[in-house]
Amino acid sequence: MKKIKIYIQLLLVALLTPVLSACDQEDDVVDIFTGKTWYMTYIAVEGQNKMYDFWQGNEDARIQSFKTITGDNYTLTFDGADLGNSTAGGTFSGRATSASISGQWNASGESRKLTLDIKNAGTDTDKYLGKAFIEGLKKAVRYGGDNKNLYIYYEEGQTVKFISFAPQRNSGN
Repeated sequence: MKKIKIYIQLLLVALLTPVLSACDQEDDVVDIFTGKTWYMTYIAVEGQNKMYDFWQGNEDARIQSFKTITGDNYTLTFDGADLGNSTAGGTFSGRATSASISGQWNASGESRKLTLDIKNAGTDTDKYLGKAFIEGLKKAVRYGGDNKNLYIYYEEGQTVKFISFAPQRNSGN
């Protein structure tokens, strides 16, 4: 009887170990957001990994917009700190092509909720990508990713879109 009890206890420990280790699913928000400049790679509808057609078939406008995805255009930089309870926040700044954007940010590593409190945002001269970039940040509701890929999700009516970012590489590399 004693051996059966020991086997049951060992079985319970073996079964509960993966469950208990899976409970810590919080993101390291400071590591994800800060310490790098993020540059936009594309904007898509949730569930798709291709650029949304903001140009509605206007190929010339699409080509002109794509030419603007260079240098310091479509970038974001987050400064901040751990605020406790798996939350981080601070200030951010960025730019589309001709417009800058800045404000306060707050993100939860547990729920992945993202709040961008915009203090300054201009109107971009690129009426397609530039406008979508600025408007998407204004409507941000959550984030996804890690310190190598950042996705900022926003809602446009019934559609959820996301802006995909990658860390900007040092021009010296």
